[in-house]
Amino acid sequence: MSFKTWKKIELLDLADKLDLHASQASTKAVIANAIDKHLRQLDGPLDLNEFPELATYYEDAERVALEAEAAHSDASETSAVSDGTTSEGTSDGTSDGTSEGTSSEDESEPGHKMPRGTPFQNWFSQLDFSRVTPARGSFAFKFNEFLQDVQSRTIEANENVQDALSTIPAVDVVFLAIEAYVYVISKHLEFSAASPFVAIGSSWREVSALLGFWSVWSLITPALVGYYINFIRYDLPDVPVDPMVFHISKALFALLLAQWQPSFSDEAAYAVKDVAGSATFMDSVAHWSRFALAEWKQQLGLLPFILGCAGSALCLYVL
Repeated sequence: MSFKTWKKIELLDLADKLDLHASQASTKAVIANAIDKHLRQLDGPLDLNEFPELATYYEDAERVALEAEAAHSDASETSAVSDGTTSEGTSDGTSDGTSEGTSSEDESEPGHKMPRGTPFQNWFSQLDFSRVTPARGSFAFKFNEFLQDVQSRTIEANENVQDALSTIPAVDVVFLAIEAYVYVISKHLEFSAASPFVAIGSSWREVSALLGFWSVWSLITPALVGYYINFIRYDLPDVPVDPMVFHISKALFALLLAQWQPSFSDEAAYAVKDVAGSATFMDSVAHWSRFALAEWKQQLGLLPFILGCAGSALCLYVL
């Protein structure tokens, strides 16, 4: 039996009852294969009073076993019948051929000899084709089965895509891709059909400052908070970062950055130091941080806050 018709939450519940480790980030096909492998390795069927949902599984398994046994017995009977027919045909052919050949020789005139052919013809005339049986099947292009196979594979691929996208990490990747496109890609990268296909429209320092600032405040810092403040580490030990805390902290940091105003006096002081050649490394870091903050407020605005709230609502719905 296949677990393809089962829902993912049903497979997770069954894996939990069987004491199998199944991650919520795993696809439905992976969980189903793990359960099926575990059930096949057992010495016998489980108690249906404790696992009533497996009744259909064992019924289908018994039906498949009976069909395989019936197919094996039919193949054995067909082979036995074909062997008996071949033996009978060989004996009949030999006896008939011998008698006919004798009568022909008796009826032939004395001293008359059959003409002899080439050596190849004489060798070929002595071959015995009585044991050669025709093929039992013929080639046929079954278009209906081909369409059903395409349909089943399409449905399976669609379910795999649904399973891959119906997880919190997949949604987080989509949210981060949206932020990266709005903050960095749309303004500072240029795409073309000719080589090189991607070109940097700004200086590499600007792009590096934007990527570093966005990574720190939109990914690394919320992930650290969700790692140390993890309320689900006992129920889901394979999830190192609490997704709810991650999205809440991300929304709070987005509000903080929206209220944080860069200092123009510090920027003017850095310009003077840069012209004089007395700017230190920390002055450069502060300058590029102010530049990235200004771009954050101008390009993203409250978009990270909105995505953080959406992620928090999704965690409340799923977890």
